[in-house]
Amino acid sequence: MIATPTFPDLSALVVDESLYIRRIVRDMLMRVGIKRVLEAPDGAEALGVLAESKPDLTIIDWDLAILSGEEFIRLARTPATSPSPTVPIILMLAQPRRNVVDRAIALGVNEIIAKPFSPKTLWSRLDEVINRPRPFSQVKSLLRPLPRANGLSKMGAI
Repeated sequence: MIATPTFPDLSALVVDESLYIRRIVRDMLMRVGIKRVLEAPDGAEALGVLAESKPDLTIIDWDLAILSGEEFIRLARTPATSPSPTVPIILMLAQPRRNVVDRAIALGVNEIIAKPFSPKTLWSRLDEVINRPRPFSQVKSLLRPLPRANGLSKMGAI
């Protein structure tokens, strides 16, 4: 059995309309040593938390009220509007359709996971964004992580 990874001294922002989902993800994060878990129920509040707390990573749902996940990602990846344009973003999708996945990648998400997901799936995405970060490039007004060197997609949703 593979040992549970640890990511101490990190902070995470979890954004989902469902308090239940936020608590499940919080528990998964705490099990790998991430003790500072911030939460937001929508993209607008998440932008405020991003500006105020500058978390080490963001885990966000695509389907949000007030400010959608798509709008949050666009604002977060735009250096002119973002306090932290290179923060790792892991996107949660309830319905991982190809057009949404392609849009999310074009906006600059680091990883995608399909709901429901196991702790092991989340931890593997954390390992990617924390231990194997990819450099960013600017495409128009957005910063996006460069494709993986091996060219293979490990975006769990596809």
